[in-house]
Amino acid sequence: MSNTSNPVQVPPSGTSYNDVLVDIRNLKTFFPIRSGFLNRKTEWVKAVNDVSLQILRGEKFGLVGESGCGKSSLARSILRLDTPQAGEIRFEGENILKASAKSLRAIRRDVQTIFQDPHGSLDPRMNVRSIISEGLAVQDKMARGERRELVEHLIDRVGLRREHLDRYPHEFSGGQRQRIGIARALALKPKFIVADEPVSALDLSVQSQVLNLLTELQKEFGLAILFVAHDLSVVEYFSDRVGVMYLGKLVELADARELYADARMPYTLALLSAAPDATNSRKRERIVLKGEVPSPLNPPSGCPFRTRCWMARDICAQQEPELREIKPFHWAACHFAEKLEPWHRPRGNQPTTQETSEAGVRPDRQP
Repeated sequence: MSNTSNPVQVPPSGTSYNDVLVDIRNLKTFFPIRSGFLNRKTEWVKAVNDVSLQILRGEKFGLVGESGCGKSSLARSILRLDTPQAGEIRFEGENILKASAKSLRAIRRDVQTIFQDPHGSLDPRMNVRSIISEGLAVQDKMARGERRELVEHLIDRVGLRREHLDRYPHEFSGGQRQRIGIARALALKPKFIVADEPVSALDLSVQSQVLNLLTELQKEFGLAILFVAHDLSVVEYFSDRVGVMYLGKLVELADARELYADARMPYTLALLSAAPDATNSRKRERIVLKGEVPSPLNPPSGCPFRTRCWMARDICAQQEPELREIKPFHWAACHFAEKLEPWHRPRGNQPTTQETSEAGVRPDRQP
């Protein structure tokens, strides 16, 4: 079974579907593989394979997974940089996959992006003032004086000086370039920002500065942010809710604290066990996954994770698990999610050998 009949629900705390800004339903983004003399399509890479989720107004939504799991393809599909084969992406109720050119232009004003590479995402021939004001020149016919004041306010707000506006990208460090990219994204006063690995190319000390800046600006401007990353410790720090992707599928979704405290998908447990814990507040036991990540050209039948999962049984090969609500507002795609034991507990409250044996579902561990 698939998750097509089980769209992800909004979280609690008084929210409702009126609070949904981005509504993704059954999205499929495949890329063709061509071969032969006539260059015909012979196979499809299933980068995003039937994904449904909602992002709320003013929410920081984290999306995690290994490289090649479909995170960036999902982000690019939302931005219409890749063209999905099926499904819907609704922004404020309008399906952007069927929007007219005029409607799409208006939507793109409200949907901006922060790119992963702070070096390659800025035009080296343009100075900082031109980079930040480029979108304003295209989308907003404000007077030059107003545009100048807005650009100067933004450069102040991201922690750079006004004299930097007349410099070029090669004169800045990676962290400073990313701040310029953030200022550019904010120039049109968007409602939603897609941040695709925005800190992965930065040093750790600079990462924290940029994350703190994004958090401050998100609160100030009331932004919704899709934060794509592979570093789970960064996502835990930044996000309100977290979705986990594997081989083009959304396999778990929950509040950030809930997910990190009580993951219900074996793949999520393996990711969490590999994430560094600077506070050393959790009992870390490394879960070593066996085998290779399957090819998205030919994903396994049933559960996509079954070829590497220590809990896999016959049903996992025969039937794809639904993305279902395991407990309130915690969704997981696993036949045995209720039986999965949390991999970490507070120190001094570790399971006994008898408890471990009776559970029968704990993975092979490496100290």
